Amino acid sequence: MSDDRQDALERFRQNGYYDEKIDVVLHESNPVTPIVLEPTSAIIVIGYLPYHSTRFSINLTCRSTGNVALHLNPRLDRGYIVRNSKVKGSWAEEETCSPEISAADLFLRNSYFHLVIFCTSQEFYIMVNGHHFCTFSYRLPLDSITNLEYAGDVEGVRIRKTALWIYPDPKLIKLSQNLKLSDKQSLIDNLNIPSTISISQELHHGARIFIKGRLKLLPHSFHINLQKSSLLYPHPEIALHLNPRFQYGIRSACVVMNCWTEGAWGREERHNGYLCWAPGREFLLTIQCGNDSYIIWLENKIIGEFKHRVKFSEVDTLLITGDVVVYEVALSFGE
Repeated sequence: MSDDRQDALERFRQNGYYDEKIDVVLHESNPVTPIVLEPTSAIIVIGYLPYHSTRFSINLTCRSTGNVALHLNPRLDRGYIVRNSKVKGSWAEEETCSPEISAADLFLRNSYFHLVIFCTSQEFYIMVNGHHFCTFSYRLPLDSITNLEYAGDVEGVRIRKTALWIYPDPKLIKLSQNLKLSDKQSLIDNLNIPSTISISQELHHGARIFIKGRLKLLPHSFHINLQKSSLLYPHPEIALHLNPRFQYGIRSACVVMNCWTEGAWGREERHNGYLCWAPGREFLLTIQCGNDSYIIWLENKIIGEFKHRVKFSEVDTLLITGDVVVYEVALSFGE
C-alpha cells in the first residue's frame, strides 16, 4: 500500500467510517462477488480513489445476462453522479443530478469513501459518507440480483452485507445540524440538500410555508414532503408529496402531487403545462394550509391544489430533496 493510500486510510479511520467487519475484499482480477438481497438488506462498500480517478461504477447485476438493476456511476471529472439500469442489454433513462456537494467533492481523490445501498420494498436508498444522497426506484425485481461488481478508477474495494431496520440508521449517519422550523425565525443556514427540517409547531388552517431557492442548471426534478417522522424507512406518512418535474427529452413539464398513507401511495394528481421555472432562476414557493386542501403558489400564481387526505395537524417534518438549492425556509400562521 502506498504512503498516500495509507494516509488516506488513517483519515478514514479517524472519521469513524472504517469497519473492521468488512471482510469481503474484491480484487481487480475478479471485481465481482455473489450477493442475495431482500427488503432491509444493506450493502456497505468502502473503496479508495487514487489521484488520477475520473469515474468508477458500482453495479448490481442480475442472473439474466444484460440486466443491471442498479448502475451507480460517480463522474468526478464532470461533477455529477449517474444512476441507471440496463434491461435486456439496453440502458434505460438516466437519473442524474449535481448535488450541492459535487461528485468530485462527495467522492474525493486520494481518499476512501463509505457507501451504503439500502434496499426497501420499492427502491434503493443511497448514502455517501454518512449523508443520505438519493433514492432509485426498482426497475428490475430485487430478487433477480445475483452479483455486485465494480469497474473504473477505484482501488481496495471491500464490502459487507447487513440488515437495517431504520434508515437513516444513527450508527451510520454523520451528525448534522438539527434544523427546527417555527414562526419565530426563518431558516437560512445549513440548508443542504437533501434537507430534513423538524416543524416545531402544529400546523393548522392558515399556516403557510415559504421556500426560497433556485433551480440547478440542469434540473430533472425535486420534491417536497410534508410528513410525519424524519425517517425515510419505515416509510413515513406523507400528507403532501409535491414533485415538480421538468421537461426532459420527450417528457413535458408537470407538477405531481400525492400522499402516502396506510402503507401505499394514493391516487396521483398531475398538473400539466408550462412551469414558470427556469434553470438557475430563483423562485419563491408557498404551501398554504387551507380548510379543504393545500394550495401551492409559485411567486404570485397558483400552480396546484391538493385535497387533504391526511390531517395536516399530524405533520412534523419538512423534507426537501432533488435539483434545487434552498436559501431560506419560513413558517407563518397569518390568515
